[in-house]
Amino acid sequence: MESGRYTKAIKTFTGLANSAPSADNYFYLGYAQLKAGETDAAKQSFEKGASLADKKNVLNNVGLGAVALAKKDRATAKTQIDQALDATKSKNIDVLLRAGEAYTLFETNDPAEAIRILEIADKLDKKNQNAEIEMVLGDAYMLKNDGGNAVSKYENALQITPNSAEANYKIGKTFLRGKNYKLAQENYEKAIAADPEFAPTYEDLAEAFLGSRAYKNAAKNMDLYVQKSETTDSDKLLRSAQFDFLAGDNARAIQKLDALKGKINNPVINRIYGWAYNNMGKSDEAIQSLNTFMQQAPDKIIFDDYKFLGRAYAQKGTPEGDSLALINLEKAAPLDSTENLYREIGKTYYGAKKFDKAVAAYKRAIAVDTNKATTNDYFQLGMSNYLLASRVGKDSTMLMNGDTAAIRQAKDMYYAAADSALTKVSQITPDWSPAYYFRASTSYFSDTKGAMSTGAPVPFYEKYLEVADKEIAADPAKKEANKRYMMTAYKFLSSYYANKNEAVKSREYLTKAAELDPADKDVQNALNPPAPATKPGAKKPAAKATK
Repeated sequence: MESGRYTKAIKTFTGLANSAPSADNYFYLGYAQLKAGETDAAKQSFEKGASLADKKNVLNNVGLGAVALAKKDRATAKTQIDQALDATKSKNIDVLLRAGEAYTLFETNDPAEAIRILEIADKLDKKNQNAEIEMVLGDAYMLKNDGGNAVSKYENALQITPNSAEANYKIGKTFLRGKNYKLAQENYEKAIAADPEFAPTYEDLAEAFLGSRAYKNAAKNMDLYVQKSETTDSDKLLRSAQFDFLAGDNARAIQKLDALKGKINNPVINRIYGWAYNNMGKSDEAIQSLNTFMQQAPDKIIFDDYKFLGRAYAQKGTPEGDSLALINLEKAAPLDSTENLYREIGKTYYGAKKFDKAVAAYKRAIAVDTNKATTNDYFQLGMSNYLLASRVGKDSTMLMNGDTAAIRQAKDMYYAAADSALTKVSQITPDWSPAYYFRASTSYFSDTKGAMSTGAPVPFYEKYLEVADKEIAADPAKKEANKRYMMTAYKFLSSYYANKNEAVKSREYLTKAAELDPADKDVQNALNPPAPATKPGAKKPAAKATK
């Protein structure tokens, strides 16, 4: 039982109680049942034990007081525990210990009363031999959020029993409560070294790894807890499935959830089903599970539920799915501190060609954590503005009542925003070509004086070609992806330099274009203009007369 193997302990004490019914055997059976959360069974055992006990043996009465505390009946609990203490004149260490412990076990705890009773027991333990008193005193101080005194008591227990897995485990628990995951893990490792079969350590070690976001280690240790404790507690098994989900083993999580079906009355099972199904690409199952969970437990909904429901809807790839995805992702995004969901929102709006909303989403994605904003954040912001500019005056929602000046002003605003974002891309990743190409395009379309005349896009096209050549040299597969953009750049530059009467430079770009795409007729015609056709009936000039 000290190793947290309550199922096995209950089985053992049941055998003892049946074969040798006694007050003590029924007390330990009830105590194990109480620790396992089997309150009603514990009450029956304590009642049976009390009926067999003599007047001096009041441990079962303390057990009944503990049952009352478990059932949140503090008045009955106090009466029963006080009567037991009075019956022994507060001089029985075992009774004092269990009475003090009872006030630490449940939500209706009373750490001050526990400490008062346990300090009496501690004084009676004149040779300081009872480590359990120190241990439970530590538990009481933990409940008072007094970690310093709690650790001191656990360390006292270690002085009495230097190789105590439980004491090291509880010191680790103190650090876990303070979210000092590293020290918690160190003390749990000491507990495991002292007793590899002390099951509670693995459960808390799993939680410590969870706090460190070491999800695979968390899942591994939760499995060890289930294995060593032999627990059948459905909530613990559900937690184990949740750890598998976090570790990325969605199939295993589903397998564990399937094993719990019909055995658990906890709506969270549908949450974990929904999360895992979403990650497995089973959008219909995920949507059904998460909607069921939200209907069953609206008070337990957290932003992750909206996040995974939004992602499940997005997987459907339909306009209705996208719409529902955005509704749910918008709910989750302001609360999610681990993932920047505004990126997903921006991507969905961009895919739906709602560029104004994509702009807003990517701006928020960058604002959430500007220091961690990525090249892609700025590129998508730039492209959304670029495409938005192209719609001004054409899209039915952006006609500006046909006001030419307003249209021009709006275009200038969006092109300027696009250029600003794309410039940021080049500053972050100067060796990435697309930003230069679209800066050239932005410059081309925003130049009201005529880009061919001003040459505003020229430096951007030239930089684009320089960087693209390097990319292709490093990875020839990128040649095909760049081909269309490079041809546009070559043709513009060739025409620009031809207009400036720089024939050599113009031909240089035409030649490169011909090398890249020999089938391009425009380029071939520019390089090799066809001979003028001879007019029908035209006479050859007469040969010059010779003497």
